[in-house]
Amino acid sequence: MDEMTRVRELRAEAPRPGRDRLVGGRERLLRAARGGLTRRLRSDWRLAAIGAAAAIAAAAVIVPQVTDDRGERALPGAGPGYTVELGSAKGWLNDAADIVAAGPAVTARDGQWIHTETVETNTTDDAPDPQTDERLIRYADPAMENGKAGDDHSPREHYAFLKSLPDDPAQVRAKARAFFYATDPEESRTEHEYRALTAVISRSYVYDPEDLAKVYRALATVPGVRIADVVDAAGRDAIAVYREGAGFRDETLLDPDTRLYRGFRSVSRDGEVEISGARLTTRVVDG
Repeated sequence: MDEMTRVRELRAEAPRPGRDRLVGGRERLLRAARGGLTRRLRSDWRLAAIGAAAAIAAAAVIVPQVTDDRGERALPGAGPGYTVELGSAKGWLNDAADIVAAGPAVTARDGQWIHTETVETNTTDDAPDPQTDERLIRYADPAMENGKAGDDHSPREHYAFLKSLPDDPAQVRAKARAFFYATDPEESRTEHEYRALTAVISRSYVYDPEDLAKVYRALATVPGVRIADVVDAAGRDAIAVYREGAGFRDETLLDPDTRLYRGFRSVSRDGEVEISGARLTTRVVDG
């Protein structure tokens, strides 16, 4: 049993008291858990998983929005969830690359579509309740290829990009910069590479697992990438990958087991989750 699995089991075993017993000390305890973990475990996520298992379990208990007062699972988008910092993402992403590389391929052919279902919450919107959405994306769409739609590449073009990747992470980073070119003159090279690599992960609906794993290995070499244990907009456990931004951070959420893309979160300077989206299903369909 690996360390992260044990952490999730500890959190699942923790009792879930009623909301009225938890609200008072929630913010104080979360700050203590986050601060202690971040200071102690900046160098490696494994140390965070081993040394802070009890703290993570406690953090899960003190977030009432994850469950209702009866201890039942909340509805999708019922709350922004918690955040427990786990430190450097390098080791976790390299392990993720191995897990992804061992997984199944996802294939499609011209004439097929990618069907996705998502849920999103936006606390800055006039209608902050969870919004569900379904999309059909044409796998081979000439209108979204060869730069005709800017960075909005078709799934077929994404697949071809992944097939073209070399083994060297530095070269993968360079190719990602070219694939998702810079649009902000103030964006640094590191910011650009991080944005491009996470965009590839989130939009690779069809892929060979060995090719996709190269993106994870390249992302592991980007300076300042960190991870946190969070809950997505559907109330599921997720690992947030992020770099600190100017007063906010955009998180890419990955499945703790498969390490594949699960959603995103936008977090304000004071730690509030303002926008959270979760991908519920992804499948290749004929129409």
